Amino acid sequence: MKWSKAEVLLISVACLCAASPGSGYASTLVPQTALPGDCIPKFAVPLPVFGPGGPTPRVNGRTHFALTVEMKEVDQVVLPPGRTDTCGLGVTFGKTRLWTYEISDSFSGKVLGPANWPAVTIEATRFAPNLVRYRNELPQFNPANSRIPSPPFEHGLVGGLLSVDQTIGWADPLNLDCSMNPTRIGCKTPFVGAPPTVVHLHGAEVQSAFDGNPMGWFTADGRTGPDFRSLGNPHRGEAIYAYDNSQEPGTLWFHDHALGATRTTVYSGLEGFYLVRDPRREPANLPAGPSEIEMIVQDRQFDVNSQLFFPDGSGADSAMSNLNGGPPNPDTHPLWNPEFVGDVVTVNGAPWPFVDVEPRRYHLRLLDGSNARMYNLSFGAAKVYVIGADDNFFDAPVAVEQLFLGPAERADVIVDFGGLAGQSVIVTNDAPVPFPSGLVPGADQPGMSSIMQFRVSSAPVDDTSCNPVTECRRSRPTQRLTDGAGQMERHVRIDKVRRLVLAEHEGAGGPLEVLLNNTNFDGTMAANIKRDFRNGVTEEPRIGSTELWEIVNITADAHPIHMHLAQFQILNRETLDIDGTFGSRNPSGHGYVGFDDGINPPAPGEWPLAFGSPLPPGCEAFDPLNPCPGLGPPLHYNSRTTIDLENGQKGVELVGGNPDIGPYLVGDAAPPSPEESGWKDTAKAIPGQVMRIIIRWAPTSVHVGTTRAGLNFYPFDPTKGPGYVWHCHILDHEDNDMMRPYRVAR
Repeated sequence: MKWSKAEVLLISVACLCAASPGSGYASTLVPQTALPGDCIPKFAVPLPVFGPGGPTPRVNGRTHFALTVEMKEVDQVVLPPGRTDTCGLGVTFGKTRLWTYEISDSFSGKVLGPANWPAVTIEATRFAPNLVRYRNELPQFNPANSRIPSPPFEHGLVGGLLSVDQTIGWADPLNLDCSMNPTRIGCKTPFVGAPPTVVHLHGAEVQSAFDGNPMGWFTADGRTGPDFRSLGNPHRGEAIYAYDNSQEPGTLWFHDHALGATRTTVYSGLEGFYLVRDPRREPANLPAGPSEIEMIVQDRQFDVNSQLFFPDGSGADSAMSNLNGGPPNPDTHPLWNPEFVGDVVTVNGAPWPFVDVEPRRYHLRLLDGSNARMYNLSFGAAKVYVIGADDNFFDAPVAVEQLFLGPAERADVIVDFGGLAGQSVIVTNDAPVPFPSGLVPGADQPGMSSIMQFRVSSAPVDDTSCNPVTECRRSRPTQRLTDGAGQMERHVRIDKVRRLVLAEHEGAGGPLEVLLNNTNFDGTMAANIKRDFRNGVTEEPRIGSTELWEIVNITADAHPIHMHLAQFQILNRETLDIDGTFGSRNPSGHGYVGFDDGINPPAPGEWPLAFGSPLPPGCEAFDPLNPCPGLGPPLHYNSRTTIDLENGQKGVELVGGNPDIGPYLVGDAAPPSPEESGWKDTAKAIPGQVMRIIIRWAPTSVHVGTTRAGLNFYPFDPTKGPGYVWHCHILDHEDNDMMRPYRVAR
């Protein structure tokens, strides 16, 4: 979303009000007073580390192939225990109530990973399957907590701190149908029933029944969603999933994925790493043991009672008591904010932590687990080499000065602290939020320019791990769909091209929802989709096929686009003249969407004009640049247009229902940055650009050139079950309503 100068100024003032806590509430159910993040001391708590480098070992999925993962509400030490705030407010930090995953052996019942935010890491072995029983034990909100001014709180607190807006399309266990009937009694208030959850193993090549479909949720009191699936006959409040672990090694993570409530459940603490290991496919002799550390970076807010603070716009002075202000369209969505902005950086659940390291190389597995914040990380004088992106290793390391991650993106990196004995290295961030034109860490949010601190010991060590300058390479090269320089490999055959637009629907007060291809999650709500697709599902790629997707971002925000099941490689990105100011070849000068200088009447471009004149029923003529929000693309999705590709392939079918972008392209297509040139499952679509990705519905290990449409290389049948989804991984966006289902066809 694009923020006005007035909004940025207002929020900047709120950020700088560190002398006193805010006076408003974050929750409509529990009285809260905001604690400015700058009142929490930095580098005062150690980084929580799993595995040999910390007190809690990772969960060995090969030894314990049957696991039980319980979702629990617990108290955890997050803020510096027993310390007092640095602003002189007299706030003493205590424990924080969270929703967490606890992991145990299903046979013995022994707890292997205590309940924690984030969850204790699961280490899986390639080709060694895991059977996971997920058990939802999350309590519904306890009204007694509304009357308790300070800890200890009663059980059932978190559901009252994190307000679920029932007017957006969501899981809806009580069947209120508030998205279609928002005036119904109870719809404008937060949900307080048993929380619905469903676990998604992000980056997994897994059958759809066990993918964590957002409509496959289940509750502690036995309610289930329409796409609920499980092995066997689970008990009430449970689902049993099977993971083949057949894919190539890399860094995966698991998190809640309940429809319309993911922004609150992930914020509550329901996430953890899942590592797939296979020495035959990994670079040899990587830093290991205590020198391998996984880190999830997230932004949060807290209140003066050390509890999570997630604004829903309540309170008389909500705009000044939190960084997000009130919901922009409270009459429509009374509790939904477009993008969460925090004022505390946490790494593995600890605010601005420090970690002691030796002057040697470390293998860090980094994950941006924030709701909306992107990170452009610098590691001071330490040398950084990227050895993998998302869930796949590179053929060779890539040296970088900075590392740019969007929500859900992962990076495997080697950070070399050699030569820095006795020094401290502070990891910094300079990415605005929202990206690219929001608050700037340092200038607008002073505390958010720092992430964590590495304290390098003075004692010399003998580092025998691989040298990323000349080593740390895969023993078997990865399969290439692109050359990494912006061109498609000539032997890649594209079965279909999809041109899909990212569009934002503005309400009277600001963003109302964000949509993929101008279509809601339920495609039957879009007239232009329903006329051609009775079930509302437009993306139905064939098993074994390879497709080129052109994702056209006509919004003001960058969106990390995530694909379930299938992984892809970024072909290139190219600037698109959205408003006629980029000097495109289009003679109208209006741009693809239209010209709007804020002074003269807006002049629509080719995309809005394609809806026709007069406009179809249901369109909003008051916005000439986005006249038909939610109607679907302006043209027939399957218009049967064909195009020729730059690798010499001719007559490839183009679908999607959007007008030609060719006349509006500016300059040359830019290749992906080297650190994102491998297999990906999440990639950033930048405003005013078209991002082209090549997706293949086959395992990444299968040789390019051997696949073809209709041939299944997965060890399971992905055409069965409830299907998959693709979506923006800004959680506030995917919850409303930037997510679409897709199905794999035979």
